[in-house]
Amino acid sequence: MITSSILVIFGLLLLLYCADRMIMFADIIAKEFSLSPILIGLTIVAFGTSAPELVITIIASLKDVPATDAIIGNVIGSNIANLILILGVSALFFKIDLGKVKNATNAYLFFITFYFAFIFFIDTAFKFIFAIGFFIFLIGFIYYLKNYQNELTDDDDDHNQIFQKSIYIKLIFTFIGIFIGGKLFLDNSLDLFKYLGLQETVIGVSVLAIGTSLPELATVILAYLKKKGAIGIGNVIGSNIMNILFVFLPGLLIIQARGLIFNIPENSIFHIYTLILSTSVVILLSLLKIKIGKFIALLFTGFYATYIWYIV
Repeated sequence: MITSSILVIFGLLLLLYCADRMIMFADIIAKEFSLSPILIGLTIVAFGTSAPELVITIIASLKDVPATDAIIGNVIGSNIANLILILGVSALFFKIDLGKVKNATNAYLFFITFYFAFIFFIDTAFKFIFAIGFFIFLIGFIYYLKNYQNELTDDDDDHNQIFQKSIYIKLIFTFIGIFIGGKLFLDNSLDLFKYLGLQETVIGVSVLAIGTSLPELATVILAYLKKKGAIGIGNVIGSNIMNILFVFLPGLLIIQARGLIFNIPENSIFHIYTLILSTSVVILLSLLKIKIGKFIALLFTGFYATYIWYIV
């Protein structure tokens, strides 16, 4: 128990340190190439914080009997947590300005989420033909990023940090550190809660849900503390896009390449409805330029707590 406690603290500190470094490196890259902080959050930072989900998906896809429930639950649960839990908790301390997100980005998030959800209503398994649709979205996402019109925000006059090519190597190490720190914190937290006699179901829907979203939560809060809020907002939106294109899609392709069937769990519809509702609300707030303050933050966290309570 003492060892687990020490590793929980060490994992959390490593996660926070690496998230802080990642924000700094990403900001330096943004300034060097005159890129919008939101664009950096949508891409580099989002990919880094989605790395744990990608690893889980690949491992689940390569099992003798692919853990399709884990893959789908991983993506849906993470996306719901990003939009409701992460934004809700962060907004308890900072006003989250979703109005900074471009309408085109909102539209892309809307359509890819609804395409992903639509499949659950029309079939009992993910087939290769559905992957073609995801590839079209991937091409569209790359084209969109290529033509993204930069609007430099936050403290764009801060050029104290010097760009060096070695920063890319450092950025990769921060991704690895975030993954290791999150895993140490999560695994040993589970050991502690089991030792304290918490039920497995409660652990799964609470500790695991929050644990896998720790990189995003740490990144958003640290981004606002460093007055780089646009990076944090971009990270939340980008992580949801990455979870579908770069986490779920690889799992689907691996299972299809092995000649196996990617079955859709029967109990997933409720979670899909929750994902659709969460995505729609966040996009609506963004389109209406409504900042998330403490009142909406309480509504978000209360909704997420109710969702967890219901599925338990």
